[in-house]
Amino acid sequence: METAVAFTIIGCVLGFVGIMFNIFPKQINQKLMGDLSDEASQVSAGFRIILGGVGITLAIVALSSRNFSPAEAKSLLYALGTGFVVIVTIFATVKLRGYGVFPIPPAIMFLVLAAIAFYTGSGLTVE
Repeated sequence: METAVAFTIIGCVLGFVGIMFNIFPKQINQKLMGDLSDEASQVSAGFRIILGGVGITLAIVALSSRNFSPAEAKSLLYALGTGFVVIVTIFATVKLRGYGVFPIPPAIMFLVLAAIAFYTGSGLTVE
């Protein structure tokens, strides 16, 4: 896969998730956590919006990196892939520590993004 395509896919997915987290934080929390008290709903919506901002930030980085040289692209793709694996690992620790459930759809999304990053990065030749 071309690096520009990989960065575009990663950027668009993360950007979409970030925008949705910012537009619909309470609705997303409702689907993920069920009914919350008003105070808990407000606090969790604030955190959801912040997470959306992180997604948008990573989308900007990925989309801005589409014209990187092979060496730069390979480095960033491995960093993004590793970061996505870390996110899924943290999802698992949340469940193991008793703080919630393991979010399967987001975990699958991040694993697919990691696979795209690692697959594309491994095919690059650096001179």
